[in-house]
Amino acid sequence: MTKKLEEEFNLPPIDEVQEIVPSKEETEEVIEETQQALSVSEKINAAFKEIKGLEDHETEMSDIAKKAIESYETLMQLGMNVSDMAAGKVFAEASNMLKIALDASDAKTKAKLQQIDLMLKKARIDKFSDKGTGGEETVQATVFDRNDLLKIIKGGTD
Repeated sequence: MTKKLEEEFNLPPIDEVQEIVPSKEETEEVIEETQQALSVSEKINAAFKEIKGLEDHETEMSDIAKKAIESYETLMQLGMNVSDMAAGKVFAEASNMLKIALDASDAKTKAKLQQIDLMLKKARIDKFSDKGTGGEETVQATVFDRNDLLKIIKGGTD
């Protein structure tokens, strides 16, 4: 059976397959990147605690999504127990319930992203306004061409 699968999917024989083990440096890099992403996530979550009303919206959207999923399950059971002629409408309404649940989940995410966008805009305005700085700040910028950016993305520094 295995030989037939190998031939069908053009796979090398199982004896020739080598196990790929990442190096210690690669593993440490992945761990460091993950820790940095988690710290950014923790900062964002801490900033969300300061925003009033976001929790209420999130709770309401979670309730709507939960009720929509329950309605979907009920309609699916009902659709299995009615005649074929009536089942189409029942299944269509069940799919509408899934769409409502998805929209509610999307609304939670969209509200969070809008808050992040507003916080970034406020930080940018605060940084470049003369109110709190007492003067102008200089910004250093580095200009890269396309090839340099591709090298940086690939990980090469040459």
